Amino acid sequence: MLAPALIACFRDPQAFLLSASAASWTTLLQDARSLGLTAQLKALFERHQVWQELPPTVQKHCNWGWRYYQKQQASLFYELMQLEPCLVQAKYPCLLLKGAAYQALGLTVSEGRLYSDIDLLVDRSQLKDCKSKLFFAGFYEPAMSAYDKHFYLELSHENPPLYHVKRGTALDLHFALFPLAGRKNLAMQQVFASASPIEGSCFRVPSLSYLYIHAAIHFFWQEEQHKLVKDLIDLDLLYSQLVSKALLPQLLRDAEQFGALEPVVNTLLLIEKLFKRSLPDEIARQLGQSPQRRDVARTLVLMQLQPGIKAHLAGAIWYLRGYRHKMHWRVLIRHVWVKTSLTWRQYRQRTD
Repeated sequence: MLAPALIACFRDPQAFLLSASAASWTTLLQDARSLGLTAQLKALFERHQVWQELPPTVQKHCNWGWRYYQKQQASLFYELMQLEPCLVQAKYPCLLLKGAAYQALGLTVSEGRLYSDIDLLVDRSQLKDCKSKLFFAGFYEPAMSAYDKHFYLELSHENPPLYHVKRGTALDLHFALFPLAGRKNLAMQQVFASASPIEGSCFRVPSLSYLYIHAAIHFFWQEEQHKLVKDLIDLDLLYSQLVSKALLPQLLRDAEQFGALEPVVNTLLLIEKLFKRSLPDEIARQLGQSPQRRDVARTLVLMQLQPGIKAHLAGAIWYLRGYRHKMHWRVLIRHVWVKTSLTWRQYRQRTD
């Protein structure tokens, strides 16, 4: 999780190159490999036109990562082609999310970015029909307890993961962008209204601002720590694309209408601090006066990027804070109780 070298490199690759020692390169490559960012490093150095200046060993490692990324990219497009025949029949929008959406739009953040599954979003009322279509396309849902099934469909934001019976493809079918148990009252209709079609495809993609909002929600309202740096880099790359298209004012308007201004405001402030990005004056003024600023939460992020006991303490608090966002406290208490009881029962059955 501690990867300040990656932050420094993505902040200014030219400055990193000028000051990097052999130890710095070793640390950078180790951190990048652990987070699946080796191919994204290659894309970064090429965008900034410093690829030829890298040490040959660094180029070799980045090229290995890039070859793996190319295989994943081809696999992703192949899987989307396999999904087309069944979902083209749907009379409702099917939106790509996260990595699949980034690739479909050809965003900078997609260059070298790996993925572990395909994320789709449909309206909750269409979930049953979409699952039926996917079932006949070869996807199945692994067996699970009745409580886990209830948790996914009534308290989470997605169906249980689906897997293709032959290809093993993992597919996450979303019906919301945040767990229902978090009671955030997000205006999901805004996401569908913002979506645009992909030419020649049945799929649609959310607007760039909603892709950022989704990434900000995933980062700031959840408990994951192992991908903290990777998520920050994604947000910075999405931010740069929004700036290039002069969409930051639209981003703040969409976030407010959607009900997720807090994660957007605070991730923008983190990007400004960690990556040394200069926010436009009007945006900086709005963020400075925003009641959605969460200074303590941002401090917890910064603490986790430093070595020592404080990072572990901050990580523990971040974990608890994330679960508090994802679940109302009554739901959280019941969830912990039920899962503990199920685990204990399974243990007793194995030992009897």
